[in-house]
Amino acid sequence: MLTLTKFTLIAFLFFTLPIHAQQIEPINSTQQSEQTTAISIKEPASRYLKLKKKPPNEIQIPATFSIQIDQDFLFRFPLTKNEDRNYTQGTAFVISHPWLRKSWLFYPFRKIEESSDNFDAYGSSIALGGTAFTPRIIDSSAPIVGDRPFAFLLYVSTSSTLRHQKFNKKGKLRQTYHSFSINYGVFGTNIGYRFQSFAHKNIVKGRPTDPKGWNNQISKGGSPALLFDYNRFQPLLSFPKKNTVSIDDRSVFDLGWNLGASVGYYDRAYTSLYARLGHLRNRNQARWNGGFSSLASGSYEMAAPEKKKTRFKDVFEGFLYGRVNGTLMFRNAMLVGQGFKHSDYTLKPEWTNVGLYEFEWGFVLAFEYFKKGKTGPKTWAFQGRSIYRSPEFNSKLFPERWHYFGSVGLMFPL
Repeated sequence: MLTLTKFTLIAFLFFTLPIHAQQIEPINSTQQSEQTTAISIKEPASRYLKLKKKPPNEIQIPATFSIQIDQDFLFRFPLTKNEDRNYTQGTAFVISHPWLRKSWLFYPFRKIEESSDNFDAYGSSIALGGTAFTPRIIDSSAPIVGDRPFAFLLYVSTSSTLRHQKFNKKGKLRQTYHSFSINYGVFGTNIGYRFQSFAHKNIVKGRPTDPKGWNNQISKGGSPALLFDYNRFQPLLSFPKKNTVSIDDRSVFDLGWNLGASVGYYDRAYTSLYARLGHLRNRNQARWNGGFSSLASGSYEMAAPEKKKTRFKDVFEGFLYGRVNGTLMFRNAMLVGQGFKHSDYTLKPEWTNVGLYEFEWGFVLAFEYFKKGKTGPKTWAFQGRSIYRSPEFNSKLFPERWHYFGSVGLMFPL
């Protein structure tokens, strides 16, 4: 049934893109010529080293493979918050590659891209992942009434990012990034039980090795799940900032802003403020804003050009970052169930919190370079982060509690 909440979110998702397209200022014939010029994928990046006008539409994007692991066990500061509850585990394997756009799985994204001439294809990725949530007590065969239910989601995520660029009246380049994602998933498989049992027997010892509570998980036995997500990111400032989009643009601090919404197993609207401090490239701000998340595009623009003498600072990017997120969660199927599929135990809708917020901090170390004789950039990267998430529910039968979990990510060139 299409509720008012879902109708509002669907309208937000599908009408935000046309609104931005209508705000584009008229351009003269010279600018239009620049905008429609494309680069061959084999042209060297050094040709565009000193660009001072809008870069061409087709930007060479490297192929990467990423692994992200979220675990409550990885939360170390303070160690006393490391507990086996709430968001207990998540793993994603992500491939980013330009040719993904040609796949039939990316047909909806190609249609969005073709709907307007004002957007450039920026990146595409596909991910396979799983995520698990548990209550405080995991070895009870009876549901813990008032605590969250067990939930495990196995999914394939497809994501595409489009970039919109224009110059303001002062001649400065303005960029926004629009990411569209579709998750195809299954709730209620036995994978959550198997993995948690294995992990407690062999990796994280001292915790229950037979989590019997999985017999009461959301949609036990299996049920399909979908999620449609839209995320808009806009860089706000960087310091120092150059009036150029050259390949060597550097800064020590930058700031960005996200706005998004999703419909499916999460009905929500969200926003966040994101800041980085360190040895930065302005052009990579949108890429790292998504981190190693399976919903992120996992793509970015050209890396440092090939030089006769490559210096460490030319290939290295490292920074600390922080993020503050705010979410209006109208419905969370991992708490209240899917509706069309029976679950033995769920939370009452009135027990769930609508307003949520989250604090995240971490670091990224990355190396990007051109291999001799090759035009495509190579990327190696590592990310570590900690997340503090406000209580998602309040049954009044237990004290409200925060989520605390850590995450690590590795990225390799393909």
